[in-house]
Amino acid sequence: MNTLRITDVAKAIAHPARVHILDMLSQGELCGCEFAPILGLDASVVSRHLAQLSRSGLISSRRDGVRVMWHLSDPAILDVLARLEHLPNPEDAS
Repeated sequence: MNTLRITDVAKAIAHPARVHILDMLSQGELCGCEFAPILGLDASVVSRHLAQLSRSGLISSRRDGVRVMWHLSDPAILDVLARLEHLPNPEDAS
């Protein structure tokens, strides 16, 4: 088991905004400029979230003129997120 890789991915998805970004990209490629209005965050904050996801290898970008287009590097991350979403919640056990 590659524990460093798992830890890197876990850190990347440890923020709700980054999970939301991955969910948005599940619908297809988006321009970096499209995230801030939808997330309700400042563009610089979105940029840091995109950088974290990119460093972890979960998303990739390409230039389209002046625009930077983002896409999932491997859609399998969506399966991981779906499995995490369905893990038992200790708060529900009460």
